[in-house]
Formats: sequence, C-alpha cells, structure tokens
Amino acid sequence: MLAAQRQQAVVDRLQAEGVVRVTDLVHAFDVSDMTVRRDLDALARRGLLIKVHGGATLRTSPTSEEPGFAAKAAREGAEKAAIAAAAVALIEPGMAIALNSGTTTWAMAQLLAPIPDLTVVTNSPRIAEVLWSFDAGTTGQQGTTGQQGPTVIATGGVRTPSDALVGPLAVNALSTLNVDVCFMGVHGISLERGITTPNLLEAQTNQQMLESASRLCVLADHTKFGLSGLSRIAGLEEVQTLITDDAMSASAVDLLRGYIDEVVLAPVGAPAQGVGA
Repeated sequence: MLAAQRQQAVVDRLQAEGVVRVTDLVHAFDVSDMTVRRDLDALARRGLLIKVHGGATLRTSPTSEEPGFAAKAAREGAEKAAIAAAAVALIEPGMAIALNSGTTTWAMAQLLAPIPDLTVVTNSPRIAEVLWSFDAGTTGQQGTTGQQGPTVIATGGVRTPSDALVGPLAVNALSTLNVDVCFMGVHGISLERGITTPNLLEAQTNQQMLESASRLCVLADHTKFGLSGLSRIAGLEEVQTLITDDAMSASAVDLLRGYIDEVVLAPVGAPAQGVGA
C-alpha cells in the first residue's frame, strides 16, 4: 500500500470512529510503528487530525465547517496563483466558460482580460466584480487593457459564508446554459468521496454547473487532497482535468491518474507542465 493510500485509509477510519491507535494501524497496514507515525505526522501537518499519545483523534473542525472568503484567500496564495495561470492557458478566444465561487477561480478571473470574445458564467459576486472592472479599465495587476472585458453572466441566488450564490435561482439559471469548460474550485478531493464542499446548496449548484459544461476542470492545491466536505459534488471519474501544484506527492498523483484523464502540475513560480494519464 502506497503512503497516500494508507493516509487516506487513516482519514476514513478517523471519520468513522473518531480516533485511531498506532498499534492498530501497524497491524492493519502491516507496516512499522515508525511508518505509521510518519503518516500521522503528515496528516497532522495538513490539518486533518490531531496527534495524541499513542494515536490520533479527528480534527475538531466538522465537515460542514465553511470558512469565509477572506480566510480561504489567505491560504496557499502562491500555489493558487500557479494553478490559476495554468488554467488560463487552457482557454481559447471565443470560448464560454464557467467559474464557480472560490479563491482559486477568483485568482484565475484576474488573468482573463487579454482573452478576446470570452463569455464567463459565474455564481461568484467577487469574480463578477473583477470581470466587470475590466470594462472600467480598473483591472488591478492587469493594468488598463484598452479593450472590452469578457461578457459576464451572473446566476443570482442566496449568498453563502464563502460568497457563493446558490439555491434554486442559481440552479435554474445554470440549467439553461451551455459552456465549453467548467473550472471548479473545491473544498476537498478524495479517492473515495470525489470532489466535495461543506455546503449542501453549493454542491447542488456546482452539480448543475458541471452538467452545463462539456468539460470539467477541477482546480485544487495539494492541501485539498484527502479532505472531505459534507456534500459530494461529483466522483473523480467525472473530472476530465485536474490542475494542482507541484507539492502534490508523486504517490497521490499516481493514484489520481487512475481516475482522471489529465493531471496538470503547476510549478510555483514557473510555467505549468502536463502529466498524462
């Protein structure tokens, strides 16, 4: 069993039982005490568990915990910027794309001004504001573009703590649309649970968004691997492309390639590189 598989199994056991013991894991995985402790150290660094004497307990934050936009934006900024740049490289002039609400898709939106004849569907007020600002010439890092920005279609809906517009209004609006690619940021990505979010209504809205798209591209930095939110959006087999950063472990990439057609590793501070399936 690879390290990523063992660690996912530890997380699954914790979610089922609330606590794990080192001695039990040594027996279950047929590995050394030191190997188990290294796995627990790795999961603790990712905030997935709390180490205690002789084992570990489930992290106190529940799967329904939904951090606010500002809290999420402060995490893994360099990784999100690299992922956003790699995602923008997949867009061609004249495309219609969907961006769900998230801090990685928000970073991506700030790079879209130079792409001509682009239509963007989004359930994020923050992303819509960024795109509308291009027309006003106040584009932040992009500077004044001198050209019209993308056509923006905002869904409407009820606003969540993470600034997503969700619910029946958003779902109904998305059900009438067709886009070439849906770029979706997620709370967590797991081999068994797929892509997830803490918010039930957001999961329903994201499900409709991916149904409206010909292709699904998930944007998830390495810290999202092994995390599970309360509500499932889709299985990994429904994802055509995953863009992550190059801190994702080689064993995790190998496992993900078993489910996803294309995994793109975006080196932080360097051009992205593809990893074929």
